[in-house]
Amino acid sequence: MYIDGLQSNSQTQNLSVTLGVSAASGAAPALSAAALKKAVTVNRVYARMIGWRNYTSQIAVRLGITTKNPDVWSFVQALANWQARNMMKSPDGILGPEWYDLLTRNRRA
Repeated sequence: MYIDGLQSNSQTQNLSVTLGVSAASGAAPALSAAALKKAVTVNRVYARMIGWRNYTSQIAVRLGITTKNPDVWSFVQALANWQARNMMKSPDGILGPEWYDLLTRNRRA
């Protein structure tokens, strides 16, 4: 699972590195350490409250995550990149009430 069971590396250095996330044009700028921490915290709440944690595998595929167990920072940055490519909102890496759009929207390169 990518949020509740995500590997939460306590080290926050090199957070802009998104290993296991396929590169794409239109990617969001690397989120700051503070923005990443906020997104992880909010996503953990939304995953339970809204119910998207049951769809994390499908979400990961749509985000272009290629590693089996990405860390939380890579998940959040991949989400911000997807938001930037799909012009959903400012790319903040937070998956809120619009989460279903991520699964149903036509994929953009």
